[in-house]
Amino acid sequence: MGVSAPSDVPAPAPAEEPRPRSRGALVGRIVLALASVLAIYLLTQRVDFADIGHRLSKTDPGWLAVALLASVLPIIGSALGFLALSPGRLPFGQITLVQLATSFVNLVTPASAGGLALNVRYLTRRKVPLAVAVTVVGLVQTTSVLVTVVLLLVLLLVSGRSLSDSPHVPWVTLLIVVGVVVLVGVVLRLWPWGRHLAWRYVVKPFRDAGPDLRTIVTNPRRLALVTIGHLTVTLGFVCVLWAGLKAFDESAPLVLMAGVVVGGSAIAGAAPVPGGIGAAEFALASGLNAIHVDPAAAISAAVLFRVITFWIRVPIGWLALVVLRRQSAV
Repeated sequence: MGVSAPSDVPAPAPAEEPRPRSRGALVGRIVLALASVLAIYLLTQRVDFADIGHRLSKTDPGWLAVALLASVLPIIGSALGFLALSPGRLPFGQITLVQLATSFVNLVTPASAGGLALNVRYLTRRKVPLAVAVTVVGLVQTTSVLVTVVLLLVLLLVSGRSLSDSPHVPWVTLLIVVGVVVLVGVVLRLWPWGRHLAWRYVVKPFRDAGPDLRTIVTNPRRLALVTIGHLTVTLGFVCVLWAGLKAFDESAPLVLMAGVVVGGSAIAGAAPVPGGIGAAEFALASGLNAIHVDPAAAISAAVLFRVITFWIRVPIGWLALVVLRRQSAV
């Protein structure tokens, strides 16, 4: 008496979900399997394991351990950036797994597109509208560039060097991206169906999420957190390169190494090859050589940097992606 019977709870509703969910899971498994085969192919075809093993055998184990520890900082920094700029609350452990998974995804997609798409996918699975999710990822990338540029300027001023002393970032790539964005905007403005699509999928979601986005970009605590996150990413990569040079008994000024890291990352991201394979190593070795590091040590340090910050992460990123798939997070 007075107690609701369990039979009062409608049962059919949850029973309708498993079929679409299982179909989606099957497609996800197939895509993940194909990406895994492609990743293994790229690893075996593009990576000279004998050369890597030979170079690693010449490293100082202590500095190698320092480089490995420092490689954790960029992952944490990336996660902090998304925590700061995303609407709502994100689980720190889960968003960290997403950043790890981008290493695997970027191996099978050109120009880091897979990592950006994975972050967008994660946010949309968290019920963030697609246009807002794309904007959040764009904000993370934009604030990263701004913080990095300011950091480089500060380091240059502190060291008393001029801008010409640091490696140049390929600004032509940035101009091309801006040009494409402007062109797309003009097409959408002149094409009636394009205006309809823009209103439905961009303008309306932005209008609905406008107050939340405005709160995010004007919140001092969030801005401080995203700044700390981006500084952690850059300084983490610089520490890995610094420790890598030390492992081969070489060194270089901190500000110039920061320029090499930023320039190498920009070139690797702009190169239309999966994971920036080849382009990143060449850019790093060339940058180190330009700041008067011994050529042999520059190549070895560049290879070590990529092994620690990218290649080692590929299998770890694969495991992270499997976990995220099982959690239905992506």
